Amino acid sequence: MLEMGRATNSKEDQVIYLKNRFKLLAQVVGALNEETAEHEDLENILAMMENLEVKIRRFRDDWAEGLVEK
Repeated sequence: MLEMGRATNSKEDQVIYLKNRFKLLAQVVGALNEETAEHEDLENILAMMENLEVKIRRFRDDWAEGLVEK
C-alpha cells in the first residue's frame, strides 16, 4: 500500500498517490460545517490544493521527461 507522504517512482504509484490526495481533500471539504468553519479552515484547504498542484506538476514533468517507471 502506498503511504501518503512516500516518494513515488512509478506512474502507477503516482496515480494512486493523486487519487488518495484528492479523496483526502474531498473529505476535508466535506467535513466543513457552515456554522463552525473558520478562515483558517479555508487557508488549510488552499494549502492542500497548492501542495497538490506542485505534486501534479512534478509528476507531469517526470512523465514528460520519462523519469518514471511504467
